[in-house]
Amino acid sequence: MANQADVGQALQGAGVNVSNLQVKDVGGVTAIYGSVSSEDEKRKAEQAIESRLGKISNHLEVQVGQGGRSYTVKAGDTLSKIAKEQYGDASQWKKIQAANADLIRDPDKIQPGWTLRIP
Repeated sequence: MANQADVGQALQGAGVNVSNLQVKDVGGVTAIYGSVSSEDEKRKAEQAIESRLGKISNHLEVQVGQGGRSYTVKAGDTLSKIAKEQYGDASQWKKIQAANADLIRDPDKIQPGWTLRIP
């Protein structure tokens, strides 16, 4: 199992900052816990750690800006469906897309497991 120093070095090499980093052994698998600033940072962190240390169990969370909320995409979700649930108006989906422009390249292709910022 990797230790905190090994994980920290991998993250530093990738230029990724993880707040409240914790490294645990969960059934012989290295589990990583902490917070990052975006989905892109989360992917970079996972790639950096796995390329250096092997397969991990990624439990990194994406921080949301002050006053914002987050939403984890589920199978079958669309931006319109999420907007209807969050704002009561499906036509507000563009707000969600704009707040997550670093992640959402095509508004018709969102993935289960993504954590979206809800402005």
